[in-house]
Amino acid sequence: MKNLDYFAAKSGQNILVALKSMDKKELEKLINDILLVLHGNGVYACILYLYAREKKKTETAEKLAKEMLGSVRESLGIDFEDLNEKMNNPEDVLRVVNEKICNNTGSLFLVKDLWERTLVYARYGAKAKVKN
Repeated sequence: MKNLDYFAAKSGQNILVALKSMDKKELEKLINDILLVLHGNGVYACILYLYAREKKKTETAEKLAKEMLGSVRESLGIDFEDLNEKMNNPEDVLRVVNEKICNNTGSLFLVKDLWERTLVYARYGAKAKVKN
C-alpha cells in the first residue's frame, strides 16, 4: 500500500517550485480558491476551474494540472496516456480526468483526498514562503 501523505507532501512542494515566481499572497489566494472548488464541487470541477480562469493565467493552470495529475499517476498508478501532449488542450485534459478518474468511484475519492492534502500542504508552504 502506498502512503498518499508522502505523495501529497511531495506534490505540494512541487507546486511551490513550479509557481515560485508568483507573489506569496497571490499564490495563497489561488491555492485557497482551488481548494474551495475541489472541496465543494469535486475533482472534475477543480481542473475545469483551473482552465476557466483568465487566459493570461493559462500557464499557471497547466503547471498545476500537470503536477496534480502527475501525483495521481505516481501514487495511484492511473495511466494517462500522452498526458504531456494533452496539457495544452483543456478539453483533452478534462476528457482524461472524466474517463480515468471520475469514471471510478474508488479512484475519485482517493484523488480528491490526495489533492486536498496536496493543496493544504502547498497552502502552508506558500504561507511560509520567504521572498528572496
